Amino acid sequence: MNITIIGTGYVGLVTGACFSNLGHSVICLDINESRIRSLQAGVMPFYEPQLSELLMKGIDQKTIIFSTSYKEACKNSIFFICVDTPDDGNGNPNLSSINATSSMLGENISQNSLVITKSTVPLGTNLALQEVFDSIFQNKDISVRVCSNPEFLKEGSAVHDFMHPDRIIIGTASESAKETLKDIYKPLNKKINKLIFMSVESAELTKYAANSFLATKISFMNEIAQIAEKTGANIHEIRAGIGSDHRIGADFLYAGLGYGGSCFPKDINALIGYENSANMPVSILKAVKELNDKQVDYFFLKIKNYFGDSLSEASFVLWGLSFKPNTDDIRESIAIKLIQLIASKVQTLYLYDPVAMDNAQQELGSIKNIIFSKSKYADLQSANALIICTEWKEFWDPDLQELEKLKNKIIFDGRNILNPSKLAQRSITYKGIGI
Repeated sequence: MNITIIGTGYVGLVTGACFSNLGHSVICLDINESRIRSLQAGVMPFYEPQLSELLMKGIDQKTIIFSTSYKEACKNSIFFICVDTPDDGNGNPNLSSINATSSMLGENISQNSLVITKSTVPLGTNLALQEVFDSIFQNKDISVRVCSNPEFLKEGSAVHDFMHPDRIIIGTASESAKETLKDIYKPLNKKINKLIFMSVESAELTKYAANSFLATKISFMNEIAQIAEKTGANIHEIRAGIGSDHRIGADFLYAGLGYGGSCFPKDINALIGYENSANMPVSILKAVKELNDKQVDYFFLKIKNYFGDSLSEASFVLWGLSFKPNTDDIRESIAIKLIQLIASKVQTLYLYDPVAMDNAQQELGSIKNIIFSKSKYADLQSANALIICTEWKEFWDPDLQELEKLKNKIIFDGRNILNPSKLAQRSITYKGIGI
């Protein structure tokens, strides 16, 4: 099928690249001219495992092209909207890109079309879009159907998630839209039916509910971890004990610095916003957010209590700047929040991340006592302690001889990835969360 993807961010590029790999002919549209030129030259705007290879394959086979022209993109009749809906600063999704997209589609669509929203949008957005298109095309003998197909892609494994989905949620009452989407997703739906059809409203809320529930599991475990520390329990043992219960499951039960990124914080805020607009309490979601917001303070207190009055004379090496491993995305990164909290209170911070250094430099470059390290071990001898903020695989089994170079031989592990027993054998003090 001939498909147009609107937006070339994480969701748009992954969706476009994967659809082209499934045999569809794809136009990726974006109004950002410099990004489109870079993509045409095969240059990726961000790091995502497997994506560059998949895009280059599509470019070579001419199954994917990049354009800034709505006129060109509207030669197709199937549109996936994948534009950003960021937090507007007041806890509400910013729908300006959605509105601009619908306006441009209204000006350029010239045939019966299907518009599918993959962007995370608040309840009622798809209905509002349908009303806009109905109004625009009511006298033009053109039918434009709107349906919801929310994405469930994790940064760092987005390509795998797309090609091996747990489920494919589609919100529509249109039988023709259902049949079209069945055809589009047929290569991913051969052996086991992954397609779940529901109302548009249910599809919109399903996306928010899924992310909010995962965030809830994280905040819950962080609260249990604090109790564990007070009682002498071990959060790793607790996770094994409750995660083996099939009713609970082991995923997202990791205590640590809390959740970040572009999705969980934004989606939690969006649902909390319904408290005022719909006059309904959202007590659990507010508690989830509050716990997460306080987790970085809780971790910093560990560092502060250990060094006491000497904190201002201390220097630290910090590993991990992205909000999670396998991405260079630092949006809502807990590491960035910790750095901004601690930088003014210490002598020097040495920072290292496998792929997020450039983005971090843009965000933190104005802070004078920050040094970006050439490697993870480069500045250990100049630091009093090591702080781990992101669980990159290369941090899981470090060279213990290198860690012994730390002046105070202490590690603050914000992701509980190191083995305290091995460190103790080298007389290295370990401070985790819930341990």
